[in-house]
Amino acid sequence: MTRHPKKKEENPNHDNPNVEGSSPNEPTTQTDGVTKNPIGTLFWIRIGLGVLAGIISAFVGTSIDADSRLYVGFGIMIILFIISYVIAKAMHIPLPPSDKKKLIMTGIGSYFFIFLFTWILINTLLHPAVTGLPIK
Repeated sequence: MTRHPKKKEENPNHDNPNVEGSSPNEPTTQTDGVTKNPIGTLFWIRIGLGVLAGIISAFVGTSIDADSRLYVGFGIMIILFIISYVIAKAMHIPLPPSDKKKLIMTGIGSYFFIFLFTWILINTLLHPAVTGLPIK
């Protein structure tokens, strides 16, 4: 009997529900029945650093000239993103050579939008009179 060339092989870990749902491109390690995904950890590190970058940018922006706030804010964002890349390299995530740009692209959109949201929110809370909100 010949095997059809397009037929996929069965998953050898079909008994383990933690491994079955994972993507073959994402490295996972299993410890005591818990699956750890380092790519997911990197994503959440970037989310946290995006919040931190927004907070730092808002507070630093209050002490500098209004014309340079934009450049300083985005400079802080870029510096913290580079720090997150250094953290990702230090995590030693086992990726094939074809997926090396995954370290850069994982969570980049979420990082940027969380940064913007936090920066605007903190800046609005610091300067309510500028936005037209009544000060109590």
